[in-house]
Amino acid sequence: MPELPEVETVKTYVYERVLHKKIKNIKVLDKKLRWPIDTKKIGNTKSKTIKLVTRRGKYILLQFDEPMLTIVIHLGMTGIIYFRKISEYKKRKHDHLVLYFDEYVLVYNDVRKFGSIHVTNEPSNMFLLKGLGPEPMSEGFNTDYLFDKANRRTCSVKELIMNQKVVVGIGNIYAAEALFLSKIHPSSSANKISKKKYEILVKNIKQVLSKAISMGGSTIKDFVNAEGKPGYFTQELLVYKKKYCPIHKKNLISNIKISGRSSFFCDKCQKL
Repeated sequence: MPELPEVETVKTYVYERVLHKKIKNIKVLDKKLRWPIDTKKIGNTKSKTIKLVTRRGKYILLQFDEPMLTIVIHLGMTGIIYFRKISEYKKRKHDHLVLYFDEYVLVYNDVRKFGSIHVTNEPSNMFLLKGLGPEPMSEGFNTDYLFDKANRRTCSVKELIMNQKVVVGIGNIYAAEALFLSKIHPSSSANKISKKKYEILVKNIKQVLSKAISMGGSTIKDFVNAEGKPGYFTQELLVYKKKYCPIHKKNLISNIKISGRSSFFCDKCQKL
């Protein structure tokens, strides 16, 4: 599933292509997604001009000149956004939505249909966005904040930082990388970790995400950006789906399940 760096990469490209552009026409080719596309609501965005393109966690928001009218896009597991000149666009298998602009189209394609597209007049109260934690790159996500959240929970530290109500956008890949750099075992109880360790973890989360964004995210299986290019941070991964520890080079990377998710770590660097 695309995580924050991948969604940020897509958002940036969408921003460059559709900001201040008017939607001329809309075609819903297949409304079947995790939640069906509401054809009437999406139709209300026709002839509206996009005034803002933002990201909230793993969601892309297209906000219009009509106050609060917003399209919310979640890429799910395999969702992609791509652009074509109108004259060159030919429907592809798994295309779900086409937004027509003056010279080109924005297309949402989703093989596994776990993504979703919503239209809302109250984005702050929309069920997918309401209650989300702070952005990890923001000042609000800091040592004091995370340490306070940890003290109230008995879950593992990995579950803590992947909880979207605690902090948004951190998925399996970047949780594994940040915990490795911080020398914290992913199974460690969140409320048993020192404040100093959380200071290191917060720093590494920001560092890992920042570098991943600069490299267009990570492509493990399906992810490509809006230009059809993969993310290159995959080349920088230290433990996620790796065989050996980059520090203790003969030590095999361990893989355990935490909340049903594969959790990669080095048992020499990250001790319980």
